[in-house]
Amino acid sequence: MIDLDGDGADALEDPRLDGTRSGDPGDEAERNFRYQHQYGVVLLVAVRRGAFPYVNLYCEHHEDLLCERPDGLFDGWQIKTSTPENGPWTLRDAALVKSIGRFVDLCATYPSQIGVLYFVSNSDFDVVGDDIQDQKRRGRCPPLMLAHLRACPSLADIAAPFLAAFDELGATLGADRQRLFDVLRRVELVKGPSRAEFDATLAHEHLGRLDDCSALTPAQLSELRDDLVARVHRAASLHVTAPERHTRSLLAEGDEDPVITAKRIVCADVVFAPPTIALKAFAYQGQSRLTPGGPRRAGVLEQKLEAGGLGEAVSYMTAKEMAAEYALLEDQARNPVAAEKQLKQIEEAVHGECVEAYYAAANESETFGPAMLTDVTGRLRRLEGDRRSLMGGQPYEVLVGVAAMLTRECRVWWSKRFDVQEPRP
Repeated sequence: MIDLDGDGADALEDPRLDGTRSGDPGDEAERNFRYQHQYGVVLLVAVRRGAFPYVNLYCEHHEDLLCERPDGLFDGWQIKTSTPENGPWTLRDAALVKSIGRFVDLCATYPSQIGVLYFVSNSDFDVVGDDIQDQKRRGRCPPLMLAHLRACPSLADIAAPFLAAFDELGATLGADRQRLFDVLRRVELVKGPSRAEFDATLAHEHLGRLDDCSALTPAQLSELRDDLVARVHRAASLHVTAPERHTRSLLAEGDEDPVITAKRIVCADVVFAPPTIALKAFAYQGQSRLTPGGPRRAGVLEQKLEAGGLGEAVSYMTAKEMAAEYALLEDQARNPVAAEKQLKQIEEAVHGECVEAYYAAANESETFGPAMLTDVTGRLRRLEGDRRSLMGGQPYEVLVGVAAMLTRECRVWWSKRFDVQEPRP
């Protein structure tokens, strides 16, 4: 209570400490970090939808998010939030300039390993229409600048009003002009969700539209969202629990660094189901029709791959087939009964994915083997992660080998069916 004149008559009640907002900047900082982690989940969902082909996602490793592609290149993602009162992004904003500087440094350090560079923000980018006469503003408009640079065959072709803004940016960063030109030509700008609506957007517009999540309730979608955001958060921190961190030599070059491993999320390992939902057991019935280690139909695999336009993949598939047979024979040696049941599950699951890929790619007038193989490999990587129990923990390579075995047995085709020529005994 506050007594203004000491007579006790006009005492005012103090506001409750637990009912008053503090204005502590810590919660604002945490919200910005959460935005970055939420966007990591957006990318994982996009991979699941097939929008990006990423294999691994690294959190707070060289970039806010670093995404490894199947071709061995890495896409860098910078995630930045801003308040509306700061206005739209221009090339004079320190945070954007700093992000471009990070992109330049990354490309300078790893010149042959970087693909596309993304700058994502909850705020808009400046829009300058043809009716705007302010040439300096036009030159500093990020979308216009990047579009102009992409249209320039060389550094010497940069024209006004973008040349002045480009030189100003280069001087601020102390960057080589050619390198800055090359980097900016691969930068993409992305408008992300608003901070206030991101949780709902992520749960219901991103996760909710996945086939995996179509049957989940709103509460389950929110639970799944928070679980995935927490996973990205852990990967973004220095939360390392691998025991190898206490035994790995600091001078080791060949072994994986457990700190970096902890920052990596394998996209195929992400399960889009909340932890409270128990997965129902499923098993194919009957006996397997495959016989690992048995006689092979000579020339069949080669003919079928050649017919599908996959002649260069013959050695690849043959090697996977042999490795798969060896792995399956090892299982049979340990426990023949369990191995037979497990082989049935692997055989039917792989066969089903190959059949679906066949009908998705089949084309009467064109060779469709390469497109089908791309689809099959993606399906088998997801099968490895999403159905680990059904697959008995077998790795992706064994699943590809089983696809090769099924091809040799004429249960999987990579082209229109034809009469296979087998050598006479």
